[in-house]
Amino acid sequence: MNNDKRLEIIFNHIKNGVEFISTDNVFIDETVRIGKHTRIYPDQYIRGNTVIGNSCVLDTGNVIEDSIVGNGVTIIKSVLRHAKIGDKTTVGPFANVHTNADVGKECRVGNFVEIKNATVGQRVKAAHLAYVGDVDIGDLCNVGCGSIFVNYDGKNKHRSTVGESVFIGSNSNVIAPVNIENNAYIAAGTTVTVDLPKNCMCIGRSRETVKENRTKYVKNQFDMKYFGTDGIRGIYGETLCDDLAYLVGNFLGYSADGGKVVLGRDTRISGEKLSGAIISGIIDAGADVINLDIVPTPAVSFVTREIDANYGVMISASHNPPEYNGIKIFMSDGRKLCRIEEAEIEKHIESKRKVVANEKGKVENGATYFENYVRAVTEIADDLSGLKVVLDCANGALSHVAKHVFVSLNATVYSFNDEGCGRIINHECGATDTKFLRQKVKELNADVGFAYDGDADRLIAVDENGREVDGDEIIFIIARELLKKGKLNKKKVVCTVLSNMGVERNLNSMGVSMLRVDVGDHNVQAAMAKGGYVLGGEQSGHIILGEFAATGDGLLASVYLASTIKKTKLPLSVLSKVTRYPQINASFAVKNKSEVVRNKDLQNYVSAIKGELPEGRILIRESGTEEKIRLTVEAKDEEIMNNAFKKMSKYIKEKFM
Repeated sequence: MNNDKRLEIIFNHIKNGVEFISTDNVFIDETVRIGKHTRIYPDQYIRGNTVIGNSCVLDTGNVIEDSIVGNGVTIIKSVLRHAKIGDKTTVGPFANVHTNADVGKECRVGNFVEIKNATVGQRVKAAHLAYVGDVDIGDLCNVGCGSIFVNYDGKNKHRSTVGESVFIGSNSNVIAPVNIENNAYIAAGTTVTVDLPKNCMCIGRSRETVKENRTKYVKNQFDMKYFGTDGIRGIYGETLCDDLAYLVGNFLGYSADGGKVVLGRDTRISGEKLSGAIISGIIDAGADVINLDIVPTPAVSFVTREIDANYGVMISASHNPPEYNGIKIFMSDGRKLCRIEEAEIEKHIESKRKVVANEKGKVENGATYFENYVRAVTEIADDLSGLKVVLDCANGALSHVAKHVFVSLNATVYSFNDEGCGRIINHECGATDTKFLRQKVKELNADVGFAYDGDADRLIAVDENGREVDGDEIIFIIARELLKKGKLNKKKVVCTVLSNMGVERNLNSMGVSMLRVDVGDHNVQAAMAKGGYVLGGEQSGHIILGEFAATGDGLLASVYLASTIKKTKLPLSVLSKVTRYPQINASFAVKNKSEVVRNKDLQNYVSAIKGELPEGRILIRESGTEEKIRLTVEAKDEEIMNNAFKKMSKYIKEKFM
């Protein structure tokens, strides 16, 4: 290629919004496509049918050939041939990604790492000196320094599979073909030649030893001091303070690298101070803040995804009492933050290190963005003329929003607990206490009542007879409607281990299956994203309508449910008619909840009592937010269930309390 032609191609890219720091030794084929706001440094060879996304950084010294590079990718002194790189991934320096390698979003492919003929999930880290060949790796894995996937036996090549959240220690060898299941832990210096079950630890320095349930032998890499099942949560001024909030914001601002962070809060009195602390941390690190002020949690998720911000932050303790507050964090796609990044934030908090950029970030009023969220929710609904609706806003984030939305849809609306007083948020009202709403629905002869929690990511409904309709039943109703429309992808919904067995049987009778995951809407989100499912949620009222949202959204679910009542001309009592199994849930304060749940005597006792439940189950799990264990007993026969519950309660109290 002569110099005139080379410069002509570069000039055409400049006209299309590509920035060249220098054109020295930059060679780009005519067939290459490059997105806007991508920054290109000297010494580049970009060839063939390469496609490079928007806002990328190609640092000095790259060779990129016939590859697809997503948006926001950084590549430093590396070689890409016949490769695919996901959004916001960092490659290099001195990495070699080639031969049908497919690397997911937000990964780290570090110095002297080779990836060949492999698929790598989202947020995987291979930071130094690793060979990743002929393997399929799931999300959130760590590939340690010096690790090698050995794929050649001297005659044939073989392929291995690695599940999600697998930790591979430094200087480990994985000898193909093996299958490593989710959450396995491979100790440094291990050679793996056998399949590994989930939650195991494998040590093979002198000989291979596979230990079931690795938590007995090694600290879980995701043992958290600050983060629970739904972000950080605590009593303001005690376990949650402004200094901690500043450090969280500071980490996010630093990680955003000059980008944007969306921020919202509910009505709690402490929210304003925590908001100020987080904003200070973010802008000190050089990132900008879109401040939505008082909004529901799903609005933060929506705006984060809509404007492709680096993070979203919601200051709320959800359904907890007023003295509590919390910090929920969302990724750029609007889903809850993954455990690996939560662990990185914890390290930053413990270090107490403050990152201060040369140029501070800015704060932008986000009112317009919030209006876009309200408009999007309203647009999915039908006209609700003639429908009488009662709202309980829990004195939370929807206090000045929910009534406006339903009035704009022409419903007759009665709104309560909508003063927005943070001192009484969730107090004897809202999704966790529907007594008031049940009375009002009957008193006003309404068609339906909707109760939200403090940050409005939950919804509990009340039918025209004053009966509570929980998250399981709401999912059943929506699943049936989506099925009729041919929109229930794979005819499957995602729920948690707490969802009622009777509701599951009713879904099965319609040809719909239920995928159960651990408690927590972030687990529901992850399973929906991985499987491509469009509906999921929890018994507690987190309802995720995947076609419209990436997280639980009480307002969205209530508008959808109201539209279903209007369209079908059926009362909620009929729509929600399912045969539920009797179920009892209880909590027990114990010392060291993790040890109690793993106690062999307890496990053996559970197995014995399960034998008395021909159509039922017993579930014991750790609380994600308190030093408690949770007990669930469920059976088709109520008397049998009650007897089993009494025996389990007595055993736990005598043995562990």
